[in-house]
Amino acid sequence: MSLGPLDETPVSGRRREAPLITFGLPAYQRPALLREALASLAAQSGGYDYEVIVCDDGGLAETVRVVREFSADRVAFYANRPALGAVGNWNRCLQHARGRWVMILHEDDTLYPWYLDTVVPRLRAGLSAVCTQVVQGATPPVLPPPARGTAVRPYPPRLFIKGSFTPFPGALFPRELGLRLGGFDPRWGPLADYDFWYRLAASGPVEVVRTIGAFYRVSEGQWTDSEWRRMLRLAHLIRLRVAREQLGASPRLGRWLARFFTARTAQAYAKRYVERPAGLTRALALGRIPLSALPSGWVWQLVKLLAR
Repeated sequence: MSLGPLDETPVSGRRREAPLITFGLPAYQRPALLREALASLAAQSGGYDYEVIVCDDGGLAETVRVVREFSADRVAFYANRPALGAVGNWNRCLQHARGRWVMILHEDDTLYPWYLDTVVPRLRAGLSAVCTQVVQGATPPVLPPPARGTAVRPYPPRLFIKGSFTPFPGALFPRELGLRLGGFDPRWGPLADYDFWYRLAASGPVEVVRTIGAFYRVSEGQWTDSEWRRMLRLAHLIRLRVAREQLGASPRLGRWLARFFTARTAQAYAKRYVERPAGLTRALALGRIPLSALPSGWVWQLVKLLAR
C-alpha cells in the first residue's frame, strides 16, 4: 500500500531540525474547534520537542488565520489541493511528519496539559504505540492533574476483537513503523483507524497509560451519523480477521466473540438511529447466538484473560 506523492512546500511554518514528536491535525472547515486543539497543544507542560502539522482539506480562509495565531516555529500549514478526503488527509499528515513519534489529532479533539508528561517517559525502541485513556463528551470536562506513578497496561492484538483501543486522541506511534505499514488504508473508510491500530498492535507491544490524557468530542454530524451502516459491516470484518489471526487455535470461540461484539454494536446503533437497513437486521440477529445474553463486561473479561 502506497501513501502516494508528497508535496514539500508548506503554506506557512517549518523548522529545520526534526523534533521528537509530530502532532498531525487533519483539518476540515471547523476553525473554531481547530483553535481549541492547537491551544491544547500549546498548553502542554514539560517543554518537550514537538511540531504541529496542519493539513487542510477544507479551503477556508479562517482556517489559515487560526493557524497563524500560533507559533510558526511549532506549527506548519499545508493546503490540500485538490481535497484528499478524510483518510487521505490522515495519511498526508503522516507523510509530512518528521518526528520520531506521531499522533493524528482530529481538529475537534484536545489533549490535557499533562499528556506529554504522561507518555514521553514511556517512549522507547520496539514499542508500537503508547496511548492514554480518553474521556468523551460534547465539551472537555475539567480534570485535576493525575497522580504520579500511574499504572500502565499492555494492549495485545487479541483485544481488538472487541474494538479499537482508543479513538484518535491519545495514541502516539513511531513514524517509521506507520510508514512501513503503509499508513491508513482507505479501503476501510471510516474504520481505517481501527484497522491501522490493529496492525500496529500486531507489529509489536502497545501500552495504555491508565490516566485520562485526551478528550474525544462526540456530537451530531460526525462521520458515524452518515457511515454507521458501512461501519457496522466493516467492524465485523475486522473482528473476524482478529479472530482468525489471533485466536486461530480456537476458531469457534473466535467467531462467537466476533458475533457477540458485533451484535452489541448493532444494538447500540439500533437505539441511536431509526433506520433499519438489512445489514442492521442481520447484525441484530447475531444476538440470538448461544450465550448472547451474557453481560458484555463478563465477555470482555474473558477476552482479556485470553490475551494474557
